Amino acid sequence: MAGTRRTGLTVAFIYDPKDHYLSMGLSDNECADLADEVTINGVTSALESLGHRVVHIPGIKPLVKHLAAEQHKQWDLVFNYSEGVVGSARESQVPALLEAYQIPFTFSDAATLAMGIDKGKTKMILEHYRIPTSSFVIVPKAGEAVDYAALEEQLPYPLFAKPIAASTSNGISPSNKILRKEDLHTVIEDLRTQFPDQEILLEKFLDGREFTVAILGTGERARVLGAAEVTWYNPEGRKSDDVSVDFATSSSKGGKGIGHDMGHVHVDLADPLVKTVSELGFSAYQALGCRDGGRVDIRLSSEKEGAVNPIFGLRPDHSLFTWIARNNGMEYQDIIAEIVDNALLRQKPVTNGVN
Repeated sequence: MAGTRRTGLTVAFIYDPKDHYLSMGLSDNECADLADEVTINGVTSALESLGHRVVHIPGIKPLVKHLAAEQHKQWDLVFNYSEGVVGSARESQVPALLEAYQIPFTFSDAATLAMGIDKGKTKMILEHYRIPTSSFVIVPKAGEAVDYAALEEQLPYPLFAKPIAASTSNGISPSNKILRKEDLHTVIEDLRTQFPDQEILLEKFLDGREFTVAILGTGERARVLGAAEVTWYNPEGRKSDDVSVDFATSSSKGGKGIGHDMGHVHVDLADPLVKTVSELGFSAYQALGCRDGGRVDIRLSSEKEGAVNPIFGLRPDHSLFTWIARNNGMEYQDIIAEIVDNALLRQKPVTNGVN
């Protein structure tokens, strides 16, 4: 890959600045996926150290203005880090515009991102490719009728409920794990009220170990960088029954430190179980058509459940993908360089935006 590396490109860096949306009144949970200053500065510094000129585009509305003024004709590549803010297809909005204007960009295409944010559709795709995923039911949006008598009999307890298109554990609290039929209606209706525009995914809860697999590359060039295992630091239990909370919640990622947050430990890819988990994650990444890089979270039981993140945390200091890569001998600048290199391999040679 190093032989393909190019310098001197004009790279438009598109992201949604977290501070801007917080100042507009959005909550911390609503902004959890958006780019903070550490990430923005980290990606910018890495691109500049590779010899590229960086043009900052803080969101889809500034992007539209650049496109209208035809300033995109001076770009060689877009480094797309836009998670979007509004709508169930928010992650695919910027890529769709870039595709319409035939502008090369990093990471997955609009179709993959629109599908990947929907947990139900992701599970359907995995089932189609015979990639293990826990049994599930999709509960309709608020305002539509739900037959709870029928729903109670479709899956074995314990169950887990979550909004189908939320991210970063938004909407996940200790009560989302449902142990009794008596709690099913309350949990589902609370989620339908909180997320009225989303369906609710109800699935069999998997009580095994949980891993995260980091993958870099596209197609035949994709490879597993490494993996980590999740450790749980939330011993306080649930208010209702004092059962320990063994899954990620909106608060367990809050950066409160060891003893309060979920954590991760490095695992060896040579370990037989880790090797199997990594192969499963790689299969999911390829089946969903992810490009350039991604993170696959896998939980184990007699069944296996995978969640794929085609756009993932890229803080240089403590994002999980960055941490896994560093534990396996790859530094931050090299991650950014390889993402750019992979994107360029999909394009004909370009100079100042001209094919």
